[in-house]
Amino acid sequence: MRNLRYNCATSLDGFIAPPDRTTNWIVNDPSIDFDALYAEFGTFILGRKTYEELKAQGEHNPLKSHSKDSVFVVSGTLREEDCSEVTLIRDDIASRVRSLMEMDGKDIWLFGGAELAGLCLDAGLLTTIEVAIMPVLLQDGVKLMTGKKESALKPKLELGSVNKLETGILMCRYNVTYEVEQNH
Repeated sequence: MRNLRYNCATSLDGFIAPPDRTTNWIVNDPSIDFDALYAEFGTFILGRKTYEELKAQGEHNPLKSHSKDSVFVVSGTLREEDCSEVTLIRDDIASRVRSLMEMDGKDIWLFGGAELAGLCLDAGLLTTIEVAIMPVLLQDGVKLMTGKKESALKPKLELGSVNKLETGILMCRYNVTYEVEQNH
């Protein structure tokens, strides 16, 4: 079974984007090898907002070179004809993600966003949470993760690794396991 890895940048106070959803707060660190990072994944899953932000980057979209069958966008509002370069997931999200995890191949990058990460956590699907903690305080914006917590599963996080970069960025990787809550 492939790992579903939520990998993102976050501010020290737990936001993945400010209210205006810009990215200029993310500290550039030349020691991060993004080509090597992308090479760890065979599949990418995005929420609609993240997809639209990446699509707006045009030629600078880091997923532009990936095939339609490796980039999945979760949306109930997008139309196939407006995003023919990706595969849409409209419903039964947890089951669709689980079936992708059961396929052979490299790990899956849950590329964004907070709602989708919360849904996958509640469904017991996230295997790792990997955050690049920026030495920045946003004080408002999009939380690292949101969800309704309608699950009897209680996630447990175990620190797998932490690496401090010269720019002050902390690269943290948490392994996720789940226990069943007895009182649910």
